[in-house]
Amino acid sequence: MTGHGEKQYDPRMHSAEHIANQTMVRMFQTGRAFSAHIEKKKSKLDYHFDRPLTDTEVKELELRVNEVIEADLAVTEEFVEKAEAAEHFNLSRLPEDAPDRIRILRIGDYDACPCSGPHVKSTREIGRFRIISTGFENGVLRIRFKLDQPAEQ
Repeated sequence: MTGHGEKQYDPRMHSAEHIANQTMVRMFQTGRAFSAHIEKKKSKLDYHFDRPLTDTEVKELELRVNEVIEADLAVTEEFVEKAEAAEHFNLSRLPEDAPDRIRILRIGDYDACPCSGPHVKSTREIGRFRIISTGFENGVLRIRFKLDQPAEQ
């Protein structure tokens, strides 16, 4: 769950966060980031992990995220009952006062995640995903990234 309270996240960065999370899950069988700091200029994601990423892995992660972005996948939402959502998603980060119907954000058939924040309508609006740096300390892998402006449509 990407619970964001009253923060106004940048839709492009926020959608990129979802794609990066799913890519980490697929590449390394990690969970989604347990902590995220999403800003318009640069963002960071923290994962429970057992080692630093190699340069090759960083390049592969960046490449895979950009392939999803360039695929121009539709970003859609649906609302499901909380009980149904709990069968498919980890709802531990839902706020106490979450409604009975949960918004599920889908990025094509690549990712689905409960989320209340703003998103792009298509992945092509995100622009190029660039990993600025990665760090590893005390079982936490941190990935910092930026987005280049999308090409003119």
